[in-house]
Amino acid sequence: MQPQTIFQSIVFSMAEGVIYLDADDIIRICNPAAEAIRHVHAERILGKSIFAIHKPAAHERIGDLLASLKSGAIASSTRIIGAQNRWFENSYSAIRSPDGDYLGTLLISRDVTEKKRLAEENLQLKQVPGGAEALLVAHSGAMQKVVEMVDAVAPLDSTVLVAGENGTGKERVVELLHRSSERRERPLVRVNCAALPETLIESELFGHVRGAFTGAVSDHKGKFELAHGGTLFLDEIGELPLTAQSKLLRAIQERVVQPVGGRGEIRVDVRIVVASNRDLANEVQAGRFREDLYYRLNVITITLPPLRERTEDILPLATHFLEHFCKEMRRPRKSLAPEVRALLLSCPWPGNVRQLRHAMERAVALGKGPQLTVADLPAELCAGIPALVAVGSDLPLKQALDGYERELIRRTLAQQAGRKGEAARSLGISRKNLWEKMARHGLDAVDVTSS
Repeated sequence: MQPQTIFQSIVFSMAEGVIYLDADDIIRICNPAAEAIRHVHAERILGKSIFAIHKPAAHERIGDLLASLKSGAIASSTRIIGAQNRWFENSYSAIRSPDGDYLGTLLISRDVTEKKRLAEENLQLKQVPGGAEALLVAHSGAMQKVVEMVDAVAPLDSTVLVAGENGTGKERVVELLHRSSERRERPLVRVNCAALPETLIESELFGHVRGAFTGAVSDHKGKFELAHGGTLFLDEIGELPLTAQSKLLRAIQERVVQPVGGRGEIRVDVRIVVASNRDLANEVQAGRFREDLYYRLNVITITLPPLRERTEDILPLATHFLEHFCKEMRRPRKSLAPEVRALLLSCPWPGNVRQLRHAMERAVALGKGPQLTVADLPAELCAGIPALVAVGSDLPLKQALDGYERELIRRTLAQQAGRKGEAARSLGISRKNLWEKMARHGLDAVDVTSS
């Protein structure tokens, strides 16, 4: 049997759909699997342009892709699409001769419906309330709204700005956005803009060619190119200098980058997600951030509340971190002593979730018994707690706990402007139980809100 016949038998026996285009984008090969996947008949499309089997709305995208393959800007591209209630991974690869001449494009389609279903099930297990390795703990109404927004935005390709104080979990939201998107099989590339030296920002983002500057001993791919097909996460975007902001704006708008020292441009397909702990609108007013870049980034904004405004999440988060570090450090499972629970709920948490995580890590590392006690926590957590319940006091345990409880109820009522129903939900107790505790501690809602 001739090699050509063998190759033809292999291609026509493959479970993957195979279509081959010549250098003029004319379909020359279409195997049976491709016919079934694309719902076409080979005899009707052979000898026709690839554009004949795609809707007009896709022509520009396919044309740009083929142009990039022909020019050598990219060697291949992969995209996951949905059709007929199934999901397919379509890859486009440039075929070249030994001399580097472009011969055509190979299209391979794989049915990844089952793989996508399993990935989604795995992702659901990681969402809260859920598995021990949850990406986000969202017991509070504020965080549930964040998760709902992530679910709505993730399937889109729109640019997302994640805002919030340091330590609120912006990176977790970005990870969830990527894992829930159709780009989940492609890379999530992170860039800490605050850590980039100003002289290397352009090289890190867009790449450079050999000899572009002193020390450039080889070609270097930038973050945009590395994230091709996936998500590019620009953290602390507000730290970029104005000179870099203008070049970033062009890359985002045009979806092309030019490596430092290079002559040609590289087309990239990335979803942009940025994060900042600064108010970028204020930065624009102060002249430190370009207004046009701000409006280009501020398409969809997801704002994470500080931990002090989501008290319902404090104890679930503490428990999650406690279990995580006990397992990581191979320590017996531990629980939170009642006075620790009260203290955690009373803290203002200026460092947000990150501060709570570090506190639990320290407590697991240094704690001796089966329960974490106040003595196992960092001393700074006690700052701002009234002297009545201060750590190290000689008060009996019951009196100290009563002091914690009274102060916690007072603060919660103040945060909820005296609304007892909301305060009870925040504390995880019934309204009747709250009334009883207020009476026992001599608290009045009017006095609380005015204090």
